[in-house]
Amino acid sequence: MNKFRFNYLILFVLVLVFAACDKVDPNNCGGGQIVTGDTVRKLLLEDFTGHKCPNCPTAHKIIEDIQKVYGDRVVVMAIHAGFFASTGSSPYNYDFKTSDGTVMDQFFGASSAGLPKGVVNRSKFNGEYLLERAEFATAVSLVLDSMPEKPELYITLTPAFHSADSTLSVTANILALSALPAGKYNLSLVVVESNIIKAQKNGNPEVGLVGDILDYNHKHVYRGAINSTWGQEITDGAISVNQTFTKTYNGYKIGSDWKHDNLTIIGFVSYADGTNDKVVIQAQSAEL
Repeated sequence: MNKFRFNYLILFVLVLVFAACDKVDPNNCGGGQIVTGDTVRKLLLEDFTGHKCPNCPTAHKIIEDIQKVYGDRVVVMAIHAGFFASTGSSPYNYDFKTSDGTVMDQFFGASSAGLPKGVVNRSKFNGEYLLERAEFATAVSLVLDSMPEKPELYITLTPAFHSADSTLSVTANILALSALPAGKYNLSLVVVESNIIKAQKNGNPEVGLVGDILDYNHKHVYRGAINSTWGQEITDGAISVNQTFTKTYNGYKIGSDWKHDNLTIIGFVSYADGTNDKVVIQAQSAEL
């Protein structure tokens, strides 16, 4: 059995065990730390992709299957970057790339290593950030099934769209459920958009038409950072249990071609120094 099929076997076995665990309940999940409501561990999956990448729709399908298992515990950003995201003549004249996405791509080296590539929680697996598409499910399982269900931090996001000037505002509230060691911690807030119908190269007949899919549904497309590429510091020091942080950002201008009812705000807290620099502690998302 090849590695790709083995990972899928793991993934679909987990359906039987964890499909009901998005809202952790002792009657459903058993064992481990019991948490209730929405206070479950969530992760960030960054999908480095491109509309001219024929192998990328297969990666998108894998991510969809993972989300069928874990639901909103897997928070996805699809970052179009590099050669395969370049624009050209119609139907590939739409520009999905962003300056923030280019910075992240250069840091992780995703497009230079060949798309598609994934990064889970900005953590290294076997010493590497970058994951092949067949490795996505295993990495997700290692985070969500091998770590306590109860996260160290609980994040709530309250976004709003202001039609008068086409801007967004968002308030992020962070509650520490566990103590965290002294260090710097950043909050990142970003905007993604789904249901963007544009062309996509495809080489997998199981996904759709081989060649050019002119009406491909691009999901979780990274549109930009609300508070800078790598986020902004919320504290420089130890975090104690029940400590809270609140950050509000106003006046984020959305693109003229963005549909506000297809936008989602993603927020995540990460380490910002030391050996765990950039590693995501907890992620959250909220539809606009």
